[in-house]
Amino acid sequence: MVSDSGQADDLELLIRERGPQGELRSTHQDVFPSRPPVGFSEINTRLGRLRIFTARVEEHDVTVGQQMSARRELAREIALSTLWPLLILAAVSLGLVLLLVRSVLRPVKQLERQVDNRDLNALTPLIDPGLPQELSPLLSATNSLVLRLSKMLDHQKRFLADAAHELRTPISAIGLQNALVTRADNEEERHAALETQRAGIRRASVLIDQLLCLSRLGAEAPLRITSFDVMTELRRSLAMHAHAAEEKQIRMELSGAEIPVAADAELFATVFGNLVGNAVHHCPQGSMVRIHASRNGRGPVVTIDDNGPGIPEHDMGAMLQPFQRNAEVGTSGTGLGLAIVQAACERAGWMLTLDRSELGGLGITVQLWAGRS
Repeated sequence: MVSDSGQADDLELLIRERGPQGELRSTHQDVFPSRPPVGFSEINTRLGRLRIFTARVEEHDVTVGQQMSARRELAREIALSTLWPLLILAAVSLGLVLLLVRSVLRPVKQLERQVDNRDLNALTPLIDPGLPQELSPLLSATNSLVLRLSKMLDHQKRFLADAAHELRTPISAIGLQNALVTRADNEEERHAALETQRAGIRRASVLIDQLLCLSRLGAEAPLRITSFDVMTELRRSLAMHAHAAEEKQIRMELSGAEIPVAADAELFATVFGNLVGNAVHHCPQGSMVRIHASRNGRGPVVTIDDNGPGIPEHDMGAMLQPFQRNAEVGTSGTGLGLAIVQAACERAGWMLTLDRSELGGLGITVQLWAGRS
């Protein structure tokens, strides 16, 4: 036999038949053993190693065999004839995949060049160059981050400009008061100048503390959630300003039931410490400040009412911005108290509302959302 490849094909069958009387008929003499095992087996012969199969019925058996080298050669030819088309198909598929990947990644390369060529001060959203649908959420998240960074930087620039402007006045005043101390003609004038200087230093110190507080609130550090009682924390806020209230004969009333809440206790103290302090500072002699804690369908709510000068309705929104002061109130202040309260409430997820008080002054409501901090 000759194979399709033109090589000799040695896959001819070697057959031997043995009858019941021992007579033999075989295509090749002296190849098979006289009594081969039944079934498949491999034997060594003068023709090489053979793979044989023997079937036996009573005393009659038939043995069929093939050369192992020929079988291996056939298996190799079959494998090669099958492998070449697969290799060609794999090469074509790989080329198509590379072209597809290059086409898909072309918008990504354009986006990369867009980012590399961008100015450091340009915090505008990135333009979508036609990204695949799977990458669009990544671009949206990146643009959202850029927008937040832009707002934060704008806030910081505005804050630094306002802070520099506000600090210039007390620092200049301290310098002027220091010159008055050195030029004092007697001990009484020197003592009065020193007192004025100390008051200026205290105001500058309060301003710096409030500026640092406002800056920390804008940093968006992780909240530290703890469980505490609203009334207990409100009593602490009142105690901080009790001495100043006594000096101005301001009566502070606290009412309400114990209300457990899970929130950031530091933010709570910041909010109500500033609100109580503002009320005591701006209310005239002999006023009243009333604080009440309760719970509604949305969670704990705290109201602070006073009978002080209040804030005109058209100015209430503006008073929540830094360095805004009520021109109708004769008391001095940094203009940061309500801005700090607003920033702390936004940070905690609470709602701050300014309104006219039933007592005639300013009414403030802080809604602590249930299940939020």
